[in-house]
Amino acid sequence: MRFLRRVLERFRSNPASGRFAIAAIMSVTIAAVLAGALLMWVFDRDNYPTYGGAVWFTLQTVTTVGYGDTTPTSGLGRSVAAVVMLCGIGLITVVTAAITSIFIEAARFRMEQSRAEAEVDSPHPLERMAETLTEIAERLERLEASHRADDRGPSES
Repeated sequence: MRFLRRVLERFRSNPASGRFAIAAIMSVTIAAVLAGALLMWVFDRDNYPTYGGAVWFTLQTVTTVGYGDTTPTSGLGRSVAAVVMLCGIGLITVVTAAITSIFIEAARFRMEQSRAEAEVDSPHPLERMAETLTEIAERLERLEASHRADDRGPSES
């Protein structure tokens, strides 16, 4: 109980932690497989005469593999299977979202890093504009000087 309280307290303090979210989903999934198997074994002994067979059924159901080698025939067995299926769908959804989140975070980090490097390497836009205007002014002065020299002609030089 103390362990469970500590885990719940850590989860409350940082609910966005991927590690705790994955641990919680995995724990619920494992509990659903074991509890579902126990319920299937107890209430549907015709289809699942051994606990191992019931675990195999709930495991293939929660992973959405569903070989179909055995299926529950009782109403309670089908209800348990439905709960196990929903846990499996939730597991796949959360794992997919966690992996996607990792990829997105890595891409965002790389973009921010390259943006920061670009800002360090290149001057501020106003500085670039001032440099460009200075270059234009120097070029204009050279053109004007060249034009004045052409206007004076070779005899005036």
